[in-house]
Amino acid sequence: MLKDFKGKTFVAFVDISGFKKVLLKDENRAEEILGSFYSIGYRELKNFNSTNLPKCYSLNGIFISDCGIIYVNFCKGYRYIEEPSKKITILKEALRDLLLCLKNICRKFWKEQNELLSVGVYYGDFVYQNRLEHENVEKNFIYGQGYLKAFELCENFAVGGEFICKLNERSNNLLDIIGNVSKYGIVIREIGNKDIPEKNFRVYWMLEKDDDKKVNEIETYYRELQRLRKEKNNNANVKKAEIEREINEKYSEFKEKIKNLIKKNNSN
Repeated sequence: MLKDFKGKTFVAFVDISGFKKVLLKDENRAEEILGSFYSIGYRELKNFNSTNLPKCYSLNGIFISDCGIIYVNFCKGYRYIEEPSKKITILKEALRDLLLCLKNICRKFWKEQNELLSVGVYYGDFVYQNRLEHENVEKNFIYGQGYLKAFELCENFAVGGEFICKLNERSNNLLDIIGNVSKYGIVIREIGNKDIPEKNFRVYWMLEKDDDKKVNEIETYYRELQRLRKEKNNNANVKKAEIEREINEKYSEFKEKIKNLIKKNNSN
């Protein structure tokens, strides 16, 4: 059972891309995908927390339907740390660990199911309360700006397989906080897209090393998917079916590109 939490922290909202389409087409396949999503999330969180006991934070997860909420749970002693540099160091480590955990979940879910996860990460207020259960009712109290903003990043801006971070309350520049994380296998860059708010950053979970050519190839697909989604939302119903087919084609093409990228990474 998760302990109650209230305070500012890093919150991630994770969503299975295209799950509703799978559910409508094949319920057995949808059940298999959900089971894999839950199992991978559980294993990754357990592996992290069991090997990081000395740290003053843990990574906690709540999984509901095709979504997951993963957040950093700082211990009570964290609030009593007075030295600013020590707090910043802990924040850097916590964010790095969260991003690495999320990257592993994305990669392992892809490996097991050949499906993509969309992710939004935000730093802000978050409240979780495990309230009393009654017969036929289970209550998990979840709210806060951190959760809502992470949800918005995932649902309103991320396209299939995209992993977006915005940590506006801590810094206008994510890289000011996290520093050099390439040595941990985390590839992260600021998003240069006018349709996405400034100071958003993308984690390239399918890459182990920073590579301009591969990053540009991935960005090309994201831009095209975002353009098609915008066109779909702005057009009359008569064109939506046609645009939806184009989105599905581009999405399938993108998944094939990821398969090749990961295959090349593993062979290097």
